[in-house]
Amino acid sequence: MSELVGTKERIFDACIELFSTLGYENVTVREIANKVGIKAASIYNHYPSKEQILDEVYDYYWQHYFDTRLPIEDMKKQMETEDAEAFIFAMARNFESDDPKQHVRMILITKLVYMRLFQDEAANALFAKTYADETRYVIETLQHGIAVGRVDPDFDLASFADILIGSMVAMGIRAFANPAYTVGLLEHEERMRSMLSRLLVSGLL
Repeated sequence: MSELVGTKERIFDACIELFSTLGYENVTVREIANKVGIKAASIYNHYPSKEQILDEVYDYYWQHYFDTRLPIEDMKKQMETEDAEAFIFAMARNFESDDPKQHVRMILITKLVYMRLFQDEAANALFAKTYADETRYVIETLQHGIAVGRVDPDFDLASFADILIGSMVAMGIRAFANPAYTVGLLEHEERMRSMLSRLLVSGLL
């Protein structure tokens, strides 16, 4: 993915806002240009097609999806010392970032990916790839917990990882389905974390 600067960045940001609000198929190049404040033909100076813009949106998502995730070694240290609630809080990220522009982008692109899961193979593959990596991350951390005597060896790590990650996805979809949703903390996050914490406690020694 090329660097986002100047007009290209404005086009990119206009697209993720329009695509995630109106739906990719419902947005025309003319509408994108109007939002940016340029002529429609000028779009093609930066992107050869609307499809190419969507590809770059997906590339951006993959490149930045894990930016706010703690390194695995830090999570392993938390597993050694923190209680279940603190551990779940660290796991349940919501793309909080020191860069507010990136935070907004990641929320909007996540919404777009969810919208396109059942109609776009690329979105489906992207979701599957991020889900698999998150699963590996959770399981590897809990395996360390077993190794240091913090987690019950009989605790079902794969099922817990599915519940943890699936809960975050479900919460996001529920928030995005609300027309009044705005960028920020997802609905019911505190209750969800509490439920997941209680589940994790059952596997701690």
